[in-house]
Amino acid sequence: MPVRSAQASEWRCGAGVNSDGADSMAAGNRASSWSTYQLLPPVAVDQLFAADFAKQPLRLSDVAFVPQFEATAFNWLKKASQQPVGIAKITAKADYFDRLPVRIRSGSPNSFPIWQEALLSKGLALLMPETSDDMARLIAAEDTAISNRLGMWRDDAMDEPPYVVAGASDKTLWGRSNLADVKDAIGRFVVVDAVLVSVEHQEWRSYLNFGQNWRHDFTIAIGSDLRDVLIGSKEALDDWIGRKVRVRGVIENRGGPYIALQNLNWLCVEAQ
Repeated sequence: MPVRSAQASEWRCGAGVNSDGADSMAAGNRASSWSTYQLLPPVAVDQLFAADFAKQPLRLSDVAFVPQFEATAFNWLKKASQQPVGIAKITAKADYFDRLPVRIRSGSPNSFPIWQEALLSKGLALLMPETSDDMARLIAAEDTAISNRLGMWRDDAMDEPPYVVAGASDKTLWGRSNLADVKDAIGRFVVVDAVLVSVEHQEWRSYLNFGQNWRHDFTIAIGSDLRDVLIGSKEALDDWIGRKVRVRGVIENRGGPYIALQNLNWLCVEAQ
């Protein structure tokens, strides 16, 4: 994995936003039961098969692939599939396309990184957390690629960049000066970095505001159900003011760019 740049951040995500980091990393390292298999040549980046795995199609959990980098990711998977691998199921329930989400690692059962981590660190996959397991490692791997402008995170890699910022007049705060603005990403799924300016609490949701005028600036809405799991009390969100926040989701237009948080693990806060 590439060395993280000086601009890389240390993030706390999902239910681990208020942890000290050590507990979060330890929790992420707890693996499910791993077994050794030989993968067949991959059919697609999101459709894998292993001999003696009940003929069940597999896919890597917690990541998604973008069309511009599917070919490179597919070549990586073909090469990695030539040796026996360890596979761990994260659920016994197949997805809509009858694929079983799994974690895969090359080599011995205790080896790292898992494939998801390796692909994320090269900018060949987009983090789409499904569970909290391995989140500390996965967010760090993706942040390595973002900070070092690898793969899909290169400034010129895609016509519609997957990484944007909000509410920062000086974009060098993020280590680069030519970043796309969240206002240009309405209707798209993106990763957004922003510095929290204020918080507004209502009974059924809280709003994280990233500018002085919430009617025009970027906002994240957190429903009370996710809020209660995330921080336990509304007042804890106020401690995030002035800190960097990272969120992923589809940007809506609600006067200004807006994300309604859909998944607890899609929200991260920079460690203090």
